[in-house]
Amino acid sequence: MDHMKRFPFGHVTHPDWRIAVSLVVAQIRGRIAQGDYAQQPQLGIAYFSDHFAHDAALLLEALQDEFPLVTDWAGSVGAGVMAAHGEYRGEPALAVMLLDLPRDAYRIFSGIAPLKINAAGPWQQALVHADAALPDLQELLAELAARTTSKQLLGGVSLDTEAPVQLAWSQSQSPSHSGVLQGGLSGLVFGPGAGLLYASTQGCQLTSDRMRITALQGNVLLSLDGRPALDVLEEMMLVRVDAQPEQALRKIRHILVALESQDDAGQHHPGQFPPTARVCSLVGVDMNRRGIVLPESALSQKYLYFCQRNWTAARADLLRVCAELREAMSPAESTLGDPPAPESTVERGIAGVIYISCTSRGGEYFGSNNGELELLHHVLGDIPLIGFFTPGQIAGQQLHRFSGSLLVFTKSD
Repeated sequence: MDHMKRFPFGHVTHPDWRIAVSLVVAQIRGRIAQGDYAQQPQLGIAYFSDHFAHDAALLLEALQDEFPLVTDWAGSVGAGVMAAHGEYRGEPALAVMLLDLPRDAYRIFSGIAPLKINAAGPWQQALVHADAALPDLQELLAELAARTTSKQLLGGVSLDTEAPVQLAWSQSQSPSHSGVLQGGLSGLVFGPGAGLLYASTQGCQLTSDRMRITALQGNVLLSLDGRPALDVLEEMMLVRVDAQPEQALRKIRHILVALESQDDAGQHHPGQFPPTARVCSLVGVDMNRRGIVLPESALSQKYLYFCQRNWTAARADLLRVCAELREAMSPAESTLGDPPAPESTVERGIAGVIYISCTSRGGEYFGSNNGELELLHHVLGDIPLIGFFTPGQIAGQQLHRFSGSLLVFTKSD
């Protein structure tokens, strides 16, 4: 095994999944032949659009046949697929990466092969693919996070797809299973030998200070800092709901809230809420109780920030996160904000990247076609990268919106 060379990958859009697989296989084999990519990787990750979801079992079987030395596969359908510098949204697409990791540095888990509490490890980090329809998803994420030393998860949900399927197959665990699952959680846990760095980036900007939730009933937030929640909202909007309902409704549609459960919010940058905060939209208002209505219960939350989507803040935070990752890999030679030179220590230090982004962040939200991926490569170099778009991102121990998550595999020369 060529330990921690660059991970070979391939990506394509084509309406026929068979041709898509053959083109991706050709790309991967071409990269392996170059010599600076791993020669005998044994772990595969595949992301595909919902155009291929109903053929997922056949697609996985074809990949297994083409790469018989790959003994483990994980992946998911996505609302969109990304790889290298390109996004595939609203079109049939497939992205595959083969990872060269020590066999004791990772483990596939799923409902067929669950991760036990006393599983050998210690497992530091998890990449999670989840069914958004799970009624107890939040509890399952917290339970899984508790089985890692970092208590941190990264991943996404398979929502807004025709068939929310996941891939989780291991030759050593359940070789007779097709490897295609629907429902539950699946993915990978990683140990110290995986050489991981991970980070999350937010896509919203604060429009208020942190306020304590002082009364709520179900998903109706009644008071903030001891004041009626609707009074606080109206002061921020500079409009009263009863006096100007149409104008107020237009403003409410653009207002989001970030919920926080920690008393100690930790360090976070000006204008950005803590990374553990969870963003959700406002559903409406309760005039009788002077409350604001959330899409879900906030019983486990203690604090609230008002915020709004802001592409400038999203861009700045993505650049910051990438720069901090770059600094972590080569602190002596890194100057934050400057793009790395070709063949820099940063680029050579990255074996591969998995990126999971919100469906509302892609496209031209960052200023141009594929703008988000161009920013990533601007700071981190020409890295092997695949990922997918999802309306629900998993970071820390909970679901987020408008965010992005990076899982970076480092390597030694």
